[in-house]
Amino acid sequence: MNLRTMTKAASVLGLAAVLTFNTYAITKAQAEMLSTEAAIADYAAHADRQFLLSEIQRDEIRQEIIDMGVDPAEAEARLMALTDEEVAMMVDQMDTGSAGASGIVGALFTVFVILLVTDILCLTKVFNFTRCAR
Repeated sequence: MNLRTMTKAASVLGLAAVLTFNTYAITKAQAEMLSTEAAIADYAAHADRQFLLSEIQRDEIRQEIIDMGVDPAEAEARLMALTDEEVAMMVDQMDTGSAGASGIVGALFTVFVILLVTDILCLTKVFNFTRCAR
C-alpha cells in the first residue's frame, strides 16, 4: 500500500467514527411534553426575578440599601441566588404587605373598642349613640 491509499483509509475510518459517534449522541436525546402549567411557572419565576431586580435598581431603593451598609452589586447577586420559591414568596409579601396598613387598622379598632367600653361604663362620653350602664 502506498501513502496515498493509507491516508485515504485513515481519513475514511476517522470520518466514519465521527459520524457514528454523532449519530449515537443525537439518538440519546429524548423529548417530552411540556405542560402549560410548567411553562407558565417558568415564565412567572423569571418575571418575578426581573421585577425584584428592577426594584433593587430604583434610585431610592439603591440608596436605602447603601444606607444599610450593603453593596448593591452583592444584593443583586444574592437575589439571583434565590430559589424560584423564595422569589415568589418575596413578591407575594410585597403585594400583600402594604406598609403596615393592617397594623393601623388593628390599632384604630382597638381604640374604638376601648372608647366604646369606657362610654358604656360611664367613664367617658365620646359617642352619642351609647348609654351609661348605670
